[in-house]
Amino acid sequence: MIKVGIEEKEDITIARFLSGLNFDIRDKVELLPYHDLNDLVQLCIKVEQQLLRKTSSKIDQASSNFYVKKDFKKEKSEPSKNLAKEGDKGKGETSTYTRTSEIKCLG
Repeated sequence: MIKVGIEEKEDITIARFLSGLNFDIRDKVELLPYHDLNDLVQLCIKVEQQLLRKTSSKIDQASSNFYVKKDFKKEKSEPSKNLAKEGDKGKGETSTYTRTSEIKCLG
C-alpha cells in the first residue's frame, strides 16, 4: 500500500490487521487496550509469545508424563512373567525390555 501510495484511515487498517490474526491471538488482543496500530502490533507479539510458552510447557509436561517409571524390583521377583521364551514369541505374548544397564556390548 505504501509503494502504490494508497492511504486509508488507521481504524480501517487496524480492522484489516485484526481480521487476519490467528483466532487465539485475536480473542486475547481484542480485550486489551491499544491506542494505535503500533500498540496493537506490540500486544500481538506479547500474546503470541505467551501462547508459545504455554504450548511448549504443555508439550514438556505431556512428554514427561509419557515416560512411566517401572518397578524393577517387582520384575526381578517375578521373572517367569516378564521374560518371554523364544518359542513363545509369535504366539501373542509380548516380551519386556531389559534395562539398559543390563545390556553388554559383545563387539
